[in-house]
Amino acid sequence: MTTQETIARIENKINKLPLIDSEVVGIITLLNNPASNFEQIAENLSPSLAARFLNIANSAYYGGREVRSINYAVQMLGYGKMKDYLITSILMDHFTRRLKDFNFDKFLKQAQFCAVVAKVIAEILAFKNQEDLFTVATLQNIGKLVIAVYFKAEHDQIVAIKKAEGLPTCKAEQRILGMSHAKIGATVLQRFNVPEEICEAVKFHDRLDTELPVDNDNYLQHIARQATTIVGRFFLPKEIATMDLYHMLRATVEEGKKNYREQVQAQLRSKGYQEIFPSLLEQAAAFVSNDLKAHLRERVSATEFVADEACADHE
Repeated sequence: MTTQETIARIENKINKLPLIDSEVVGIITLLNNPASNFEQIAENLSPSLAARFLNIANSAYYGGREVRSINYAVQMLGYGKMKDYLITSILMDHFTRRLKDFNFDKFLKQAQFCAVVAKVIAEILAFKNQEDLFTVATLQNIGKLVIAVYFKAEHDQIVAIKKAEGLPTCKAEQRILGMSHAKIGATVLQRFNVPEEICEAVKFHDRLDTELPVDNDNYLQHIARQATTIVGRFFLPKEIATMDLYHMLRATVEEGKKNYREQVQAQLRSKGYQEIFPSLLEQAAAFVSNDLKAHLRERVSATEFVADEACADHE
């Protein structure tokens, strides 16, 4: 099968993914209605979705504050974030019901780790749309689920050559499918009308797989990509709850913010922000990487990452 035939087959599968879930279709309809309001959203939430939204509003990602009112929770999240979350839920539910030999817990833990690292970097850099980073972290490997569910024979081949040759996932995918999971994931999200910035961030999240376009000023992509790179340098936390890492890195955030302010004051008069951003991002990443070494075991080589990654495919 040629690469073009494989891509056509992938796109055909993606186009057949269900867009509607009985529990959330009414809420998505309301979210798409300009005349709706937060009270209507709260009143129409099922108990299950209301509990999920409260849980998100109370999470460390939103400051860990105590939120008891669903009305307040939906206002905190906003229409865009609620819609993103519902789409994510539909996608995850679709795949989890079809996967048997895939370590989904490890898949989610890696996503949470990416979200924490991205949030810390974003706070250092005063990036405003931090919730988008959470969405990107959750969805950036959705393409792996597409491959595991719809291309089982190819998935087994990918896992086999990763183990035999020590190849990173994206390289093995390119060899077998002619496309990486990042590009497949972005195509899936476009099908669900996810904002283009998020789709692009998913598409470019892996440095081993893609190069960002020249003069790219989508900071969401840069931060998400840097977070993915950092996560790849460490083994996933085992004895530490993933979100607890966020609290452990509070000193890192404060130190990074101070450095950020100093660098901006020193350089912004002579250079534009787009010009100095790469340097600021690298400095923030260095703060986070150095402090993570105190809490997590660092990978000695890329081979360790490939071996550990392969365990997430079959367990």
